[in-house]
Formats: sequence, structure tokens, C-alpha cells
Amino acid sequence: MLDVSTASLKDLLGYAIRAEMDSNKAYTDLSDMVSNPLLKEKFRWLAFEENKHKEILMKLHTALFPNQTIQIPDEPSQDLFKPVVVAPSSSLIDILLQAMDAEKFAEDFYANLADRVDNGNKRLLRYLSKVEHSHYLMLKTEYDAVQDFEDYAEQDVDKIVT
Repeated sequence: MLDVSTASLKDLLGYAIRAEMDSNKAYTDLSDMVSNPLLKEKFRWLAFEENKHKEILMKLHTALFPNQTIQIPDEPSQDLFKPVVVAPSSSLIDILLQAMDAEKFAEDFYANLADRVDNGNKRLLRYLSKVEHSHYLMLKTEYDAVQDFEDYAEQDVDKIVT
């Protein structure tokens, strides 16, 4: 079992990069599944954000481990991150709950990882933690909207609320 407090920093960064890549794919897939243009755009934005996090982590790896190749695992660590599983039969409610859980795990991971690095990098990882929290809040808002409006994923917002 991997633990943020004891695993090697190099391995943890590899798993974090893998998680950001997987999150990017999940949000891209979600944007393709929904018809609501606003929700589609929010998922695209989340995919963009996760890709930026991957780039930030790759730069951090290079700064901490110069001249060393980044080892990105083929599979994510279920101990550190929660995946979002997007299947054709998945309900939007289920997917949003998974995504909220995944963002919360990422928020906690980066907050805990910040304790393992120096001040400059600590700020960067705390920033990532806060951004993941903002993703959670956005997804929670969408979850609430889906609860309130039955066909939220399929409609333009103006057709749902009028």
C-alpha cells in the first residue's frame, strides 16, 4: 500500500502525473457524453486544468530530479487517487459523485505531499490542492443541478429552468 508520507517523492510524482492524465481523459470523455453545452464546456475546462496540472508536475519532477527520466506508471494507484470510471451505462449522478471523490482525494494528496518538499515547491503543491478543491466545488454545484433538473445533461440550461 502506497502512503504519501513514506513512499518516494519520485514515485509519488509519477503516480500524480498518471492520475492527472487519467482525469484529463475522464473529463474529455464526459464532455463527449453530455449534450448540455454549459456542462460540456465545464468538463472540457476540467480536462484542460488536469492537463495543466500534469505539465506542472512534470516541471516539478525535472526541478527535483534533474537529468532523471520521469517514470509514469501504467496503472493509477488506488491508494492515492480515486479514478472516475466513465461507462456508457453510468448515470451522470454516479459519475459526478465519482469525480467529486476523485477531486477530494487529489486535494488531500497534494496537501499531504506539500509537507514533503521545500517552501517554494510547498506553495506549488498547496496551490494544486486548492485548485482540486475548486474542482470539487464546481462538480458539487453540477451534482446539485442534476438533482434539481431531471434532464440537465441533455438540455440547454435556458430550456431547463424556464
